[in-house]
Amino acid sequence: MKTSKDRIITTHTGSLPRPQPLVDLVLAREQGRAIDVAAFEAEVAKAVDEIVAQQIAAGIDVVSDGEMSKPSYTTYIRHRVAGIEPDPRAAEKGRDIMIGRDLLAHPDFGDRRRNFADTPFPGCVGPLRYKDRSALDRDLAHLKAAAGKSKPLDVFMTAPSPGILTRFIINLHYPSEDAYVEALADALKTEYRAIVEAGFVLQIDAPDLASARNNQYRYLSDDEFRKIAERNIAALNARPRGCRPIACGCTSAGATTRGRTPTTYRSPRSSTSPSRRTRRRSASKPPIRATTRMGGSEGHRYSRGQDSDSRRHRLDHEFRRASPAGGAAHRPLRRSHRPRAPDRGGRLRLRHVGAARSDGG
Repeated sequence: MKTSKDRIITTHTGSLPRPQPLVDLVLAREQGRAIDVAAFEAEVAKAVDEIVAQQIAAGIDVVSDGEMSKPSYTTYIRHRVAGIEPDPRAAEKGRDIMIGRDLLAHPDFGDRRRNFADTPFPGCVGPLRYKDRSALDRDLAHLKAAAGKSKPLDVFMTAPSPGILTRFIINLHYPSEDAYVEALADALKTEYRAIVEAGFVLQIDAPDLASARNNQYRYLSDDEFRKIAERNIAALNARPRGCRPIACGCTSAGATTRGRTPTTYRSPRSSTSPSRRTRRRSASKPPIRATTRMGGSEGHRYSRGQDSDSRRHRLDHEFRRASPAGGAAHRPLRRSHRPRAPDRGGRLRLRHVGAARSDGG
């Protein structure tokens, strides 16, 4: 993943508008109608060329294929992984999953918001197995060809997290959700590895770490949801044997509906985010650079890599260090109006204040 010390590198969340001829073909395929495969691939290749060129013209540094060939960022998987089929039981459960606490509290608004109501979700009806790489390989080839013409700074391709697929592909086969997440993670490793080996940045779309608290897991407490998030992160961190370490982006874009839905339910970021022990990095693992992209632009970038760890430890040392005799701190600290905490071995102790509230509902 490219970085810069001179300017802000621009990118986006991944999905971009498709041309109408391609939209018609994608919808026909999703509805089970026969399509001309050669015509479909020709439209996809043309759309990828055009959308990559448009991103470069707009000043985007890190480009993608705009997910041109996919009906959505999640359900396209059903064409590539065995064990996923349309099922009326999944459609019914899918409608319930997408009901958020804010919509339950504001039914008048919910009656006007029907973006998912008429879209049946597929179900997992058998063992999951990545059955066919041909569509994946074609997507990689189209993006590589388009990038070769436009010469962007960097290129990324999206793939869903195991956790978000539990929302859009309903489990009807595995005995527990834990077993289902593990099976999804094993199947998706094929796609993750292929994207990285093609030379692209792998962006894992994981809004389940945020928005699922509002709908899919609306009946759980914050502590119970935190365990779900930790499980989903652990599934992502489990690297297949023989697969080299990779750096990837993880985005929760789309996980906020601020400005479009009532904001009755807002939780402090610290109450629903995974605990610190989940975010600790083993010394044997590579630095993971995570990116949160909101509103179609890159809002905040932070690194969990070794550089940030060393800075954090250095600042921690400077703030906590005091002379053995109990004198002034090594670096001047801003005085607080609160009473000073009792001296404990000549060290200054700083109390951590809770994180700021999140923007999402």
